Amino acid sequence: MEKKTFAAMLFAAAFTLTACTNDDIPTQDNRVALQVTSGIQSRAYDNHWEAGDRIGIYAFTEGTTTVADGYANIPYITQTSGADGTFAPDGTTIYLPTNGDARDIVAYYPYKQLSGDAYEVDVTDQSSQKDIDLMAASTQTADRTDPTVEFSFEHKLSKIEITLQPGSGMTAADLAGLTVALTGQQTAGTFDVTQPASAVTVTTGTATPITLLTNTEGSFAEGIVLPSEDYNDMSLKITLADGESVFTWPLSNATKSQKFEAGKKYLYTINVNKAEISVTATITDWKQGNNGGESGYAE
Repeated sequence: MEKKTFAAMLFAAAFTLTACTNDDIPTQDNRVALQVTSGIQSRAYDNHWEAGDRIGIYAFTEGTTTVADGYANIPYITQTSGADGTFAPDGTTIYLPTNGDARDIVAYYPYKQLSGDAYEVDVTDQSSQKDIDLMAASTQTADRTDPTVEFSFEHKLSKIEITLQPGSGMTAADLAGLTVALTGQQTAGTFDVTQPASAVTVTTGTATPITLLTNTEGSFAEGIVLPSEDYNDMSLKITLADGESVFTWPLSNATKSQKFEAGKKYLYTINVNKAEISVTATITDWKQGNNGGESGYAE
């Protein structure tokens, strides 16, 4: 567990670190309100929080996962955009005990109403990447003398990004309207939001192709997928707009990685040739996943 101090804003009014004292911190009946901020290295959509992003917060009795004072899955919301988010209550305010007892605080993103503590993961619909970019922040501790927590969120799923280029016998116009799918993928899982260090538990079912989010020019596709133990039966499948030209590249051909790992992003560059596609891959932004990339040919 870790306690960090930092400048934070609970309401829209601006406070600086030097001006912020306990007299400035919102209170109720002599209770001190929790103050929340978070930096973020990378999110699915970009590397910034957006105004209106919501996280879910739990406050536990120190050293336990027993919810304190009913503070379970309390939504806090960003007020402005930026790499460093400051969060205000989106309804209920979390107050810290007047007797000085500490609270362990955890959080996850994106917020949604839950049944119990299980967050249901579903990556079938890739149309809004940020809505499925599940992240969790490790436990922080706060009390009335030091009511600030700074969350550091980690991605619990994996990400793939694909750049598509016209190759031999193809033009950029030929790529317009193509689709990219990841085949052989599990699409559902659960995550215990009270255990931020835990992994997503994949719900094993019938493997289903996931249609990635692809721009209209057919030059870029991206997707957030479940971590996997291996690449067995997984392929990248590119279908041109005519519906007849289909190219596939089995992920089992990869040499530098054989599975999708949580928190890692896998980058692929695909040259679409008239008769086949060639594939190279690199890693950036999230944690490095396949150590400089993969190459291969799809037919």
